[in-house]
Amino acid sequence: MSILDLDPSGFPLGPWAGDGTWTDSGFGGTIEAVTEGDLTVLRLTNVGPPAELTTTVPETEHWTVHLVASILVAPQWDANTVQVGANLIATPGGAWLIESVTTGTLPGRHLITMTSAGGFYLDGELLGTFSGGWMSPAVSIAAFGGEGHSWTLARLIAEDGVSPTLAADMAALVDQYLGGGLTASGTWSVTGAGVLTVGEDPIPDPPAATPGGSITPPPPPEPQLPPAGVPNAVIRRYSETMPTPVLDARSWPTDWAPTSVVDAEYGRVQVVVEGVDVTYYLDVPMEFPSWSRTEPFGSSEATLRFPQITAFHALPAWCVPGASVDIRIAKVAGGVQSRFAGVVVSFGHSEDDGVFTINATGAVMADDLQLRQPSFLTAPRDIGDVIAEVLNTAVSRRHSPVAPVVTGCQTSVLGGWEPRVTGYVQQLLATAITGGQQWTVRCDERAPIIALKDTTTVQWTVHNGQRGVQIDLAQDWSQAPNVLYGEGIGSDGGRWRNARYPNWRPDDTPPYPNANPSKTIRVGTTDSMTDTGAGVSDWQRRVGLPATGRFTQADRAKAIEVQTAAGIQRDGIVGPQTWAATFGTGSNTGTLECFYMPLAYSPAVMPRLYGPDGDDLGANPAYDANTLRVEEKIDFGQGVSKDEGARAAGEILARDIHPGWAGTVTFTDVDPQERSRFEIQEGLNGRIRGYRGTDLVVHAAAVDYSEDTVTVTVDTNARDYPRLDAIRDRERNATDPAKAAVKRLSKGSVTDARATFDAESPAGHIPRFALFSNLWSVIRVPFGSYGSVVRTEITTTAAREFSVAVFDRPITAAQLLGLVGNPLTAEENPWSNEDLDDAGMLMSWGWYQQPAGYWPGEYSDPDGETSAPLTGKLVDDASWDYASTQAPWLWVALIASGSCYVQGRFWPGAD
Repeated sequence: MSILDLDPSGFPLGPWAGDGTWTDSGFGGTIEAVTEGDLTVLRLTNVGPPAELTTTVPETEHWTVHLVASILVAPQWDANTVQVGANLIATPGGAWLIESVTTGTLPGRHLITMTSAGGFYLDGELLGTFSGGWMSPAVSIAAFGGEGHSWTLARLIAEDGVSPTLAADMAALVDQYLGGGLTASGTWSVTGAGVLTVGEDPIPDPPAATPGGSITPPPPPEPQLPPAGVPNAVIRRYSETMPTPVLDARSWPTDWAPTSVVDAEYGRVQVVVEGVDVTYYLDVPMEFPSWSRTEPFGSSEATLRFPQITAFHALPAWCVPGASVDIRIAKVAGGVQSRFAGVVVSFGHSEDDGVFTINATGAVMADDLQLRQPSFLTAPRDIGDVIAEVLNTAVSRRHSPVAPVVTGCQTSVLGGWEPRVTGYVQQLLATAITGGQQWTVRCDERAPIIALKDTTTVQWTVHNGQRGVQIDLAQDWSQAPNVLYGEGIGSDGGRWRNARYPNWRPDDTPPYPNANPSKTIRVGTTDSMTDTGAGVSDWQRRVGLPATGRFTQADRAKAIEVQTAAGIQRDGIVGPQTWAATFGTGSNTGTLECFYMPLAYSPAVMPRLYGPDGDDLGANPAYDANTLRVEEKIDFGQGVSKDEGARAAGEILARDIHPGWAGTVTFTDVDPQERSRFEIQEGLNGRIRGYRGTDLVVHAAAVDYSEDTVTVTVDTNARDYPRLDAIRDRERNATDPAKAAVKRLSKGSVTDARATFDAESPAGHIPRFALFSNLWSVIRVPFGSYGSVVRTEITTTAAREFSVAVFDRPITAAQLLGLVGNPLTAEENPWSNEDLDDAGMLMSWGWYQQPAGYWPGEYSDPDGETSAPLTGKLVDDASWDYASTQAPWLWVALIASGSCYVQGRFWPGAD
């Protein structure tokens, strides 16, 4: 058990106070907090005669002391005058000394450990032994001697007993304090009035620790009665139980009176700032505080007003930024209920009335003062895990840790530099819906949890029209989407938008008729001699000749015509090159026109029915032209598949397709039937009886409290407060991504080496076709008018070395032979030929010294040595732009070192 545990990062300066009491026995020097590496430490500098620093602890027989410290400037007195009574001292040689055991010259920060058993350890290793014995009530930690002697204290722990895990304890301290510590000699110096420098740059003193900057603030004191002569301000509860009214001819209640009334004292408000009850500061009552709570996150804002503090008063000691604020109600019946828990963010005198005012933000909302830094691409994670991580990693958070939960909703959204709470966590919660129920972050006092909203249990009841209760509800059908579009990026980096390509079809070029691409069709070849059994007839039909099944001289002449038109070798033999030219391999695909299908929709607003591929199936019999169509788009961000997005969209549509009733219920000096109005908080459900002929169950999304009124923002659809606030103000950019469609991605970008590609576009496909050894083949492939390619994948079977080039205009094999010849045999890089620009070349891969086909390695390293096996694959994540001269086509030229089949894909960029 620690009887003394002092960490300079966590205790105040001035009179030192820990579990023990520090004294400065004749200490003629200065004590300052400075930064040393990544720590806040105490710098102790002697400016007078030798002095000791002692601490008073209980007299202990079995003990352990850990000291993390560094000697900056050694004492200047003679070693023979060392004060032998000191438990641990510094010597003129810059060593630590315990009785007769010395560390030797010791620059930098180190861990010194002593035990009552006589062990003396340096950085966790036994250095020597001494006599040990009792720890006296006044133990000298260090001796100072000579002007300018200076050392720093990073941690001091005195423990009752010798721990059986001493070795592990020392190892942990070494890791914590020495891992990034200052260990080089000659780095530190003290000059002038004790300014500490590293090299030439002074290390500034850190700001004073912010009071209340801990998860557990000072405990609030027990509520006190007002001082003598000050009225006892008690909140009363006045509740009426109203029967169903009898309505007159104008639908107004007649002779409507409560069946029962509760009229009693309820409690008193207590305001505590940094552990100090300020309700009657200076024996004068402060004004009744005002505060608010929201769903999600609980305590939101609070305002405290003190008429008794004038501009001539010094600021109270408890009025500091970051001080904890608690608003509580002490019930007359017993018990204290927390109504607000947060921290001070501003204070000053009001310009309007001169009243000293303190503004506070809630414990979780304080995290919103920090930005979420941009993330790197990660695997999809459950939203409940991500939210817990974001809230738990807030620096100096003012709430307890948040336990992760499994929501079943995935995300790995990128972006960044948005506020942690309202800018990020709120966005995640907006689409976190499971089984029709939305997840939220609840926070009572300073203990947030991730939980499903309760939308059924009724905790308070009012009757429409009763006195003291004002009900303002509305339906906004412009905010009730019945068509939801969406987009997202899957875990593989592919962006989806639920696109449909009704006029697209896969390339229908017949496969090359022989399994071995080096086997050709020439005069005398018959169908039976081809592997497909119809190779000759297929070719004859394509060129408009009679399908005789035998290749004749007439067929040879036709083949030469095809070869001449295509600019390929004119030999009258139908091989892979001529077969591709004959059938237009790659271009038999239809068109790239597309439209976007909703992820979820009401059949009543869809005039047409569509098949899975976007085919128009005819009129929709469920279509109702009288139904107002309201569209919205949700951006699901990174790591969400289209199936997951469709599921979430269905959940959101089910919740929002009817706008419900949204608005406010205001209580003025009256309470609901079951409880005080001050007990209504976010997340509780209420029943409004007799509203437009029915009883409504409403969900509290936010509550504003003041002395006279409590205003509850309610919604029958249980939406979060930011969404309701936007609806009520007729805005169209609520924090909910269902209202701010592309906010989650427009604030960030993909930071992985692999760019985002369009996972749905059929453009850029190289269909499987045959290549003849060392002959160019050119095919026409649909890409689009212009755009970018962010990933290239090409594979040959069997594995071959190959070259590829892409052009924005037609090019023939003959032209390629004239421009680059065969790149696989060229001794100089043929792709550097400037004439290729005029030919419209956009991108190229592979030549003699670096052929394609060795992915994931390369053919040669920088020294020209082969370093990877031949795989027949090319994968390139470099992006490049294109603009077609004959949209939507680009021309892809390929040549391989041996006969093979080839296929691949140019992945279009997502934007």
